[in-house]
Amino acid sequence: MSASRNRSLRHRFAQLFTSRDRLSQRDFGLAIFLFSTTVLFIGGLLAYVIVRSNLSKHHEPVNLVIPPALWLSTVLLILGSISIQRAVYYVKHEKQQPFRNCLNLTFLLGGAFFVIQTIGLTHLLQQHSDILVSLKEIKNAANYPSSYGALFTFVLVHALHFFIAFGFLGLVIYNAYLYLYDHEYHWGVHACAVVWHFLGVIWICMLLLFYVVG
Repeated sequence: MSASRNRSLRHRFAQLFTSRDRLSQRDFGLAIFLFSTTVLFIGGLLAYVIVRSNLSKHHEPVNLVIPPALWLSTVLLILGSISIQRAVYYVKHEKQQPFRNCLNLTFLLGGAFFVIQTIGLTHLLQQHSDILVSLKEIKNAANYPSSYGALFTFVLVHALHFFIAFGFLGLVIYNAYLYLYDHEYHWGVHACAVVWHFLGVIWICMLLLFYVVG
């Protein structure tokens, strides 16, 4: 009786580490990452809107001009979403070479995104610096708050999250060249695509909010 019970317990314990259960755990971890990132950005953006609205009632905010480089980086994110989704399509249909080509294209677009983001952040710092210099000559400079610091912070935080996704994409490409993905197993490619789309949506919402609110 005891031996039978022990075998039953070992069997149940082994089931915790089957491939199906590992996939479930990975999906759960991915969901936690997406949820925590959503809460972070939504909470921060809501706080920004509230503070900005309160300031506008008593002060005259400086108009926010979003650098063209940030709009260009948006185009790169959209193109990356298209290419990585094509990669998911190709791996599902066992088209290995087009699959890897799309992954490589996505990686190049991600690298270009980082370069353009760096240029955009540099422009934000320069614009903020120019505003501070111009306000030095104004007697009531405190009555002219700027949103450049908030935008810079949000762009930087988004870039850090994207850097994690970019590293994950590099791992996926490495595994792709080892032929570890096929029509039956391609969770890593799927997860990478989901994260890319998610960060793209976050980025577009964030940029549009700053454009509308100022």
